[in-house]
Amino acid sequence: MDKRTTHSDLANETVESLKEGTHYQRVIEDYDHLKIEQYQILQPYQHFQKGNYIEFFFKDYFSPMISQKLKEKIQFLIDQDDYPTILVVGLGNMYLTSDAIGPRSLRDIRVTHFLDDCVRLEKHYYDILAMIPGVMYQTGMETVDVIRAIVDQYHIDTVIVIDALCASDYQKLGHVIQINDVGIHPGSGIGNHRKAINEENLGCQVIAIGVPTVIYVSSLLKDTLGFIKDYFGDSLNPASRLKIGKRKYQGKLTQKQVQSLLGYIGLLNDEELQTLLFEVLDPIDCNYVMSDKQIDEHVEILSAIIAKSLNDLRYKS
Repeated sequence: MDKRTTHSDLANETVESLKEGTHYQRVIEDYDHLKIEQYQILQPYQHFQKGNYIEFFFKDYFSPMISQKLKEKIQFLIDQDDYPTILVVGLGNMYLTSDAIGPRSLRDIRVTHFLDDCVRLEKHYYDILAMIPGVMYQTGMETVDVIRAIVDQYHIDTVIVIDALCASDYQKLGHVIQINDVGIHPGSGIGNHRKAINEENLGCQVIAIGVPTVIYVSSLLKDTLGFIKDYFGDSLNPASRLKIGKRKYQGKLTQKQVQSLLGYIGLLNDEELQTLLFEVLDPIDCNYVMSDKQIDEHVEILSAIIAKSLNDLRYKS
């Protein structure tokens, strides 16, 4: 599928068309109310570079295990050979809720750079600084250039960036946290391509933390057509007709039934349908970027979870 039509910053959604073992390797961990998938990208693909991508999937984000496991995975990615100075960066527009996960997370970050060395050593704190660089239309500057100035001034060893992401499955909005050790292209999911924030451009290790908060209309329509097919397939089953209330439709239509219901569109696979919807909506500027009606709650809770996981980091003695 064309890069322009994918509209996803999540490794789980992007590798679906790739071959496991050749393009990537995957390890899955299952816990109560939490699933962790770790991808090692072996060959660069679209805006995904070679490196580690770790995704946390959860329906109920009140589990304390989320911040604990997130802390462990971030700790794993941090270079432990030395005592690094870490800069935590909250990317995004603090005045736009769906883009505010980065700035909101920094409200609760424990900054330790101003503490005496003896205090940090006693508590095993990392040397942590934090900043909110804003977005280009607010500052007129590329975000990576702003960060690089701080990296050079304070001799930063590791940059941790927190940003909002784009998903192609609406059920993942506010219910996934992704981290990686290769950095991030700010705005890539919604077509605002800015300079990459990565080791090549900053000269130091970069860890990215992201939460999907937006989705394209074309992705929603693709899922809606799938629900329509499942709905009619389910309604053909006599045992399903008495079901009431919210439920997930399980029925499947035959290829002939799908064609009769939706014509040629019904025979397209997900990738073909996504491409078609993009080609129809994008030229007329109707492929809107949308968010969940509960985005305020998602951002508040998930920013607190991310901040807690970072505040709980301790270097090895």
